[in-house]
Amino acid sequence: METLWSSKEENVYDLLVLQNQVLFSTDQNGRIYGLSPDLRVTLVTETGASETTRLLPSEHSVLAATGNMGHIYRLGDKPGASGSYEAPVHDSGTASRWGSLSWRADTPAGSGLVFRTRSGNSARPDRTWSDWSGPLTDAGASRIASPNARFIQWKVEMSGSGGATPVLDSITLAYLPQNSPPVVRSISVISQASLTPQAAKSNAGSSSAAYSVTVSGDSSDTSGASASAGTPTQTLTRAASQQITVSWQADDPDGDRLVYSLYFRAEDETQWMLLRAGTHDTSMTFDADILADGKYYFRVVASDREANPPASAREATLISTPVMIDNTPPAITMGTVRYAAGAAHVEWESADASSSLRRCEYSLDAGNWVPMEAVDGVIDSPRERFALDLPGLAAGEHLLVIRVADSANNTATARVILK
Repeated sequence: METLWSSKEENVYDLLVLQNQVLFSTDQNGRIYGLSPDLRVTLVTETGASETTRLLPSEHSVLAATGNMGHIYRLGDKPGASGSYEAPVHDSGTASRWGSLSWRADTPAGSGLVFRTRSGNSARPDRTWSDWSGPLTDAGASRIASPNARFIQWKVEMSGSGGATPVLDSITLAYLPQNSPPVVRSISVISQASLTPQAAKSNAGSSSAAYSVTVSGDSSDTSGASASAGTPTQTLTRAASQQITVSWQADDPDGDRLVYSLYFRAEDETQWMLLRAGTHDTSMTFDADILADGKYYFRVVASDREANPPASAREATLISTPVMIDNTPPAITMGTVRYAAGAAHVEWESADASSSLRRCEYSLDAGNWVPMEAVDGVIDSPRERFALDLPGLAAGEHLLVIRVADSANNTATARVILK
């Protein structure tokens, strides 16, 4: 079985077998098609109605009945001296610049084809559309003179004599849509911890914590004296440094590949500084300590310049909300320490220059961390006061360690020897 004609848009209403061809009608502008003995399907005519419902033979002609509105047309058995066909309106999607019209056709001697175009910005041709253009006769490439617009329509005027009839096989209409700008939809800025190179090296092949101490030499002295010149002091490697990751989402209505540039500026600055240019990535990660403490804005510029000529390339920009960069831990200032009958009362104050405090805790004699509350009941401001009562202390020295963290999770510690 062989399919000779099919359509997803048209429904066939009637079929009529003639001596030299088979006619069938559809509901697409009331079209009537012809199937020739060599199995070629051609568009015979369009009635312009919603559908051509019946095809009936008549003497030396064919009667075609249409619905909505109801008409009866007569088709002769011989070609006329002239005819025309208007193509459906084409929507280019946006304002476009028209190129050229080209076609392939069989034009025997004594026959000819002439094309015309018109354009406008409404889906249906109306008074706002341009007039039909002058004749286009170059089948290889006839320049379209209609004004740039979103919609365009072409028509062909056919002529013949002495039985010569032109046959149009295909037509190509070239155009360049107006370049649409890209869209940057969102920017996300997050802070995350990352192992420093020193910490990563010390932890290679080990599942232990990043903080470690190795002691060598004679450690038999248990007198509690401080480290002597013969006992080296060990330095704890910092476990992690903060990194900033800026990521964004962008797209282009035309499907063009986008190239991005990322900028930043501090809240009190007016000039944008370039972080990265000409990247196709949609994220960038960098160490937080390359920026001083403060509020910053990040700006993403997306461009489609790699897919369009410089004169028509477009770009889009989006600026993030202010982002607080805080690399400095809070300061702890010890205050009053009072003793009374095996109890101690300790006061201190903590302050951060960039962000609010978020947590305070203490450890007594290397015990578990115990959360604290501020004197005013809530730890929520850049400066807070704290007071701690420790009853029932055994005689002798006790080590009290205080730890305070700010909103960026920078921590500071202070210690007090209770005697």
